[in-house]
Amino acid sequence: MIYAAFLPLAPQEAYYWNYSRHLALSYLDHPPLTAYIIKLTTLFGVSAFSIHLAAVLLSIPMAIAIYHLAKMLFDEWVGFWSAVAINLTFIYALGSLIITPDSPMLLFWVLTMIACHQINSGAGKAWWLLLGLFLGLGFASKYTIAFAGVGVFLFFALSTEGRRWFSTRWPYLAVVVAIIAAMPVIYWNYQHNWASFAFQTSRRVEEISRFRPDFFFGFIGTIIGIYGILPIPLLIAGIWNSAKKAVRDGESNHLLIATFSIPLVVFLLPLSLKYWVKMNWTAPAFIGWFISAVAFYRGHSGKRAWTRTLGRAGIIFLSATFVAIHALAILPGFYWGKGDYYADWEKLAGKVETLRAEMPAPYFIAGSEYKIPSELAFHLHGHPETLGNNVIGLSGLQYDFWCNPDTLIGYNAIYIHDGSSECDAFRSRLGEFFADVSEPERFAIEKGGKKVRDYCIYECYDYKGMKQRD
Repeated sequence: MIYAAFLPLAPQEAYYWNYSRHLALSYLDHPPLTAYIIKLTTLFGVSAFSIHLAAVLLSIPMAIAIYHLAKMLFDEWVGFWSAVAINLTFIYALGSLIITPDSPMLLFWVLTMIACHQINSGAGKAWWLLLGLFLGLGFASKYTIAFAGVGVFLFFALSTEGRRWFSTRWPYLAVVVAIIAAMPVIYWNYQHNWASFAFQTSRRVEEISRFRPDFFFGFIGTIIGIYGILPIPLLIAGIWNSAKKAVRDGESNHLLIATFSIPLVVFLLPLSLKYWVKMNWTAPAFIGWFISAVAFYRGHSGKRAWTRTLGRAGIIFLSATFVAIHALAILPGFYWGKGDYYADWEKLAGKVETLRAEMPAPYFIAGSEYKIPSELAFHLHGHPETLGNNVIGLSGLQYDFWCNPDTLIGYNAIYIHDGSSECDAFRSRLGEFFADVSEPERFAIEKGGKKVRDYCIYECYDYKGMKQRD
């Protein structure tokens, strides 16, 4: 909570906050639950803290759910240390501060596992209805929850006792409940020609390239980077132990972990040979990997010195990394990647504010990608509506749905483009849609005396629209 009070707003968060300003049944990139949660946490004021608060509040039941799941499967010690290890791990620690669709989806992933355990333990048939609810709400968070559905099916199908459930009405009632909970997403897609489903499936397929070993090794490197080079051997030993005990001994606790933790990784591994797999995609599966690793340590640390050494070294490594990453993020001269997160959006917004004062009305503000218009909408005075690349005939992602460009014919514009590409070439593109476009002004952003990135800023006049341009 303290850290979230001064942590800058990530571009993705600004984008999802814009979702919350345009509440809908669903969106192009993702389902709607993240937007709804942000709407609740910003009811009494919009700030970086109130947006981060959505992730912070979700991380609390997430930690409790992990503790109870691991405690049910093994014992209280495994529950406690599973929750600690997962919360210290970079990708989950990041998710407890930066709100994304992964945040609620991960919670419902764990709750689905709990429901499976409760059903298998004879806790009552009503858990089937809860299982369906958790899957449906998970689907309203992020489509990756489909692999939890695979986990549910495999968990019950691979055990003799579990298969008996398929001859009853309860699994099918769970499916009905899941569909009802996910209906807003399904109906929105029906209304929009299945746009979101196509975006996440056929579009991804079109992006699959030729054989790319660099993608594969990048995927392996990403796993090592976000879960830690020292914990990795114990994670592998843990999941191997669970898979072995599930197959050989039919132990239901290990079967639950294996069915929820292995399929997603098995799917992503060959995919990474031709497609760049993002670092957060493995996060749901590795919850089970961590629980299995802690359980393996619990059972073998007294007999095997290497297990004891790796376990202790792993938790020290995660703790040190946790502290270091939080410290580095606020150092003046530190940034990584393209600098999107450290781009000093307030400074860029200040520059745009000066141009707003001089721009003849009516005008609009637009930016390339989704990051620039989203951050400007948040940081500019009055949180004005901003527009995306759809006004110049390119994909603006969800911005395509928020504005019909032809309603802006005759408007002037302030257009901000990522300066990593050729500014003059982009000016030519703008010239197809405006009667006059100024020479680009390069605006550099520095952090700790180093240039993080720069932008090309254009003043554009008399928008032609999509139909009337030459």
